[in-house]
Amino acid sequence: MTPLQLRALMPALKGLTWMNAAASSPLPTPVADALRAHVDECELRGDAGLARWLALKEQVRAGLARLLGAASPGELGFVPSTSYGFLAAARLLHARGVREVVTLSSEFPSTTLPLLHAGLRLRAVRPRPDGSFPAEDVAAALTPQTGAVALSQVQYASGFHADVGAVGRLCRERGLLFALNACQAVGQVPVDVQAAGAHLCAGTSHKWMMAGFGGGFLYVKQGLMDGLPAPWAGWLSPERAWEMDPFAGASGHDEGNVRVLEGAAFREGPSVLEAGSHAWTPYVGLSAALGLLEALGVEAVAAHNRRLQGQLREGLRARGFRPNAPDGQAAGICVVRVDGAAEEAVRGLVQAGVSTTPRGGGIRISTHAYNTPDDVDRCLHAMDRLGLRPAPRDA
Repeated sequence: MTPLQLRALMPALKGLTWMNAAASSPLPTPVADALRAHVDECELRGDAGLARWLALKEQVRAGLARLLGAASPGELGFVPSTSYGFLAAARLLHARGVREVVTLSSEFPSTTLPLLHAGLRLRAVRPRPDGSFPAEDVAAALTPQTGAVALSQVQYASGFHADVGAVGRLCRERGLLFALNACQAVGQVPVDVQAAGAHLCAGTSHKWMMAGFGGGFLYVKQGLMDGLPAPWAGWLSPERAWEMDPFAGASGHDEGNVRVLEGAAFREGPSVLEAGSHAWTPYVGLSAALGLLEALGVEAVAAHNRRLQGQLREGLRARGFRPNAPDGQAAGICVVRVDGAAEEAVRGLVQAGVSTTPRGGGIRISTHAYNTPDDVDRCLHAMDRLGLRPAPRDA
């Protein structure tokens, strides 16, 4: 599949210049059709298709494992969002004895707030003047108390594409755990958890994956959870959940007419987090979207984005704007500050038919496989018509 063939499957793009994949993507028709078919089935047949849905869920798990470069599908668990994934990751880090984590100062809160909630101390590395976060700056922030590094492969507020391979090597050398936020990377650039040396990796479905909302995931390297209590559990967490044993292997003793129990046995690995009944639509959407991404090829998507970002950044610089991350170290996202309120500028662009987002103190313009050079030109020309100018310090 080519990017133009993908674009032809996205009706929203006939009336919108969508430069906003970093927030979310419109649904391609094959994804929307799959979701509609699932809802129709539920309307007409209830949950009669449950066995097939369960099988689909495992197919999606295997597809995500391939996309992320995991060693096996059993290293993947489903969660509602990246935040839930990092909440589980934070609890696992704490259970592993981690008390201090090095991160980046411009992280999205889904990385940092779960870590703080788990009682971990954060050391946040500030960017260099050009907006970059070199691995050596991460190394310089480590202390003898540091137990882990947690960061996004692609920064949401600048597009800076971290050298996760270098960070992973640093973690291996120092004996640290490495938690990776892939929500702004998966679907637009290659994510390889084994090559990066990541122990944990979370992401979601509605951005570059083009699968709709609700399909979060958590990768946990095999063995990391061994001997640890599950971050949470429910009726679907035991190994033989469908036996519906209310105590699932708990040990106990009798006290007259009362049975006293503790210590239920749960599945090992991140699928334990799939604790209870949930919506099936995320798996339906992910299944269809994974088919599109596999047909496109993530390397081809990344190359397409590099060309579009080159065109975009050249046009912005010609107008005096300065992206807040180096051109050669950013992926799919460009953020520029404007004279005046970024929120007002974004509202003006929306009225002109161009969707962007205010982030990082400026306008965030993101490009994806479904965008074209004409989209970039339309965005730039809309900025011209609105009279948008660089913020004074960027002039």
